[in-house]
Amino acid sequence: MRKHGKKRGRIPSTKIRRLVLIAIIVAVFALGATAAISRRTSQAKDSTARQSNNPRANISVRVGGQTPLDPQTGQVRPLTQEEAQRMAEGIKQLVNQSTDGLQSVRHSDGSVSIDLQGRFQNMAVAKRDEDGKLTQSCVDNPKAAAVFFEIDPQLVGVPTDPTSPKADSPVPVKGRDQ
Repeated sequence: MRKHGKKRGRIPSTKIRRLVLIAIIVAVFALGATAAISRRTSQAKDSTARQSNNPRANISVRVGGQTPLDPQTGQVRPLTQEEAQRMAEGIKQLVNQSTDGLQSVRHSDGSVSIDLQGRFQNMAVAKRDEDGKLTQSCVDNPKAAAVFFEIDPQLVGVPTDPTSPKADSPVPVKGRDQ
């Protein structure tokens, strides 16, 4: 007489295949994780070596697409006249407060709206002083931006008037480095 139950001590071949497949997947993930960690460690060592040669090598400052840093010393240098002009053009576009060409639209409910076409913006600005201190501000007009960046107000389209008070000067915002 035979017993019709499962044979004990034998593992079915489907379970063995599953276990082998799981072991392969775990091994592949372990190899991938090891490679990723190894790569990060070597990149960190390379980055540390580069920074020790020039601590400001990774600083990227842009003014009108240009970097106003001395490439040898990494120190902030004064803007050239051309760089100041490009900055002024960008400032004029961002804080433009002209109403020329703006059209008001009257809606059926009696309300009126105007598409400002990107004008009347507030602009957060920051600069690093000669002593390395970070100074931040918020400007909403060309004159305040010119005062903050210490560029000629005429570059941003503001006529200079020595008798006018500096009411439009930017309000400094305390930064993390202050």
